[in-house]
Amino acid sequence: MNLSVASAETPGFEAHPEAASLANPFKRHLGLVGDINDSAEFFRRVLPPCRLKSADPEIDWWHYGRLSRLGSIVLGASILPSVQILVAEQFGLSVFLGYGGEQEIEQASRHWSCRLGTCLILPGQALSIQSSLFSGLTFHLDSRRILQTATVMAGLAQTPDPWVKSVHETFGWEPSREPSLATLLAMLKQSIVMADLQADSSQSLVDRLQLDDLIYRLLAAMIFPELREDTSFERLTQRIQAGRDSFDELLDFIKSNLTEPLNLTQLEQHSHYSRRALQYTFRERLGCTPLQWIRNQRLEAARQRLQNPLPGDNVASIATGCGYRTQSLFSVDFQQRFHVRPSQLLREARSSRPR
Repeated sequence: MNLSVASAETPGFEAHPEAASLANPFKRHLGLVGDINDSAEFFRRVLPPCRLKSADPEIDWWHYGRLSRLGSIVLGASILPSVQILVAEQFGLSVFLGYGGEQEIEQASRHWSCRLGTCLILPGQALSIQSSLFSGLTFHLDSRRILQTATVMAGLAQTPDPWVKSVHETFGWEPSREPSLATLLAMLKQSIVMADLQADSSQSLVDRLQLDDLIYRLLAAMIFPELREDTSFERLTQRIQAGRDSFDELLDFIKSNLTEPLNLTQLEQHSHYSRRALQYTFRERLGCTPLQWIRNQRLEAARQRLQNPLPGDNVASIATGCGYRTQSLFSVDFQQRFHVRPSQLLREARSSRPR
């Protein structure tokens, strides 16, 4: 299971008793990496791409580390001195497990602390890590695979939109702070350690057992509460089986409120989609922007009312009833969409009615 680490020396903590004082379940396999460039290359395997800088360039560099493989997952176990790590934006999620010391992480104006017992799952946005003496484990997850794993676990034919949104727009998760996740977190840690022990005798068996699938399933259960809560899961399953999701509910909301001055801010608040996600999802599923779709729905509603007018209806009242503030703008949009003036369509509808 051990992967090559450039210039790794014989394990041993005699020269660095401060490192020996920290616990790490992989400690017996940690090797001394005495060159900071080799340490930077080490971290690129688990946090690609990244840059590493010693907090005190005057002190001889040291770092005890081990790169290991669990199927498709590369694990990086380390005991580090004071250091700064800069990680560029990447696709996927990063998992941090703390075994001792302290690591401060800044990402998108949010602050995270990784200490003994901490588990963090963070998105692929750029981040900076400031470590004091620290012992931990880091690995990377593929966003598509975590979504596919959760979908299969739920027995669904398609991935729910809220799950896609949560993975691509999350601020991150800290499962170690949730008592309900304590068992799952313990299973995650134990599974990783047991796989490492098994790899000592047979890496091929570890590969055949597909233990990386287990890691993905455990983390999917931590990320998506519907997989843990029967009631929420049943509601979600029924909605998906009925062919509906949160995006369909948003469309229903829009159709029911076409007379209101809808804008992106209101759609964000109602749906909990971000503005960027709204734009992306509308283009992906409907081939237009949210505001274009709203305008088309208003114009279609207006066309139906013009063709089936009530007594007292006129172009101005129909335009107002379909969410337009001015008749002139409505007339321009209507002619561009249907190539006929609304007043003409209204006259023809009235003249065609039996007297």
